[in-house]
Amino acid sequence: MRLLCIALFIASAACAEMVNAIAATVMGEAITIYDINQLAASEAITKRQAYDKLVDTALQNAKIKELDLHVMDDEIDSRIEQIAKRNNMDAPTLKQMITSRGMNWSEYREGARKSILNEKLAANVMAHEYIPISDEEIARYYNAHKNDFTVPAQIVVIQYSSRNERALKAVINNPMISDPDIQMSPQTLNAKELNPRLFSLLLQTPVGKFTPVFPAADRLVTLLVREKNGTMHRELDDVKNEIAAELRGEFERRSVANYFAKLKSSADIVVLRPIF
Repeated sequence: MRLLCIALFIASAACAEMVNAIAATVMGEAITIYDINQLAASEAITKRQAYDKLVDTALQNAKIKELDLHVMDDEIDSRIEQIAKRNNMDAPTLKQMITSRGMNWSEYREGARKSILNEKLAANVMAHEYIPISDEEIARYYNAHKNDFTVPAQIVVIQYSSRNERALKAVINNPMISDPDIQMSPQTLNAKELNPRLFSLLLQTPVGKFTPVFPAADRLVTLLVREKNGTMHRELDDVKNEIAAELRGEFERRSVANYFAKLKSSADIVVLRPIF
């Protein structure tokens, strides 16, 4: 029995050592078998795809270190304020919405940091690239993706307004609450007449859900989306800037991917053991 226990211990130790073994190094950064297995499982991809993604990340990290790129806390704060403003809310309200959905606020901030860092890296890679976006390209994209620009023609909502933010947030958590500080009014909103930012917020809000609280004149407002009716095609002139931004983003992503593909071919990558 004792010999069996010793054998099992040795086998489990050997297994743990194998799992934590270094599969490869990329510019001096280690990639373990555990890293590969964990990424493959979490993203439901093959081990080969996980390995390739980890190599790409290691190359990007090496380039970030070489360029001495950093993200300061005030940059993250500014990015979060921009996100909040685009959604007709302030940063504290955004934080409350994120945490109410069970998300970790520190992880959200870390995601914002990585996003900014990747943008800085892309900007450096693209520093000498010219991205031409013609009206013809925009029109072709629009005609090829017309269904993407089909939106509800009308949105039926109940508007809850108050000067008491806490009361509005209580209603969002329990719509059955009756509060004299809150005014309610059913409204049917026509898409063509809406402020683009408010329309975007309503499109993102599922039927049966509230928008975040946002300021309107001298009061605070939240909208309960009841229905989204009819269809309307957004005209080309209304979406030109969105399409141009999407095309620039596609061009940038391809260029950055090509840059790192070339870098990979000459990078210091050492495979230490069979991976697949």
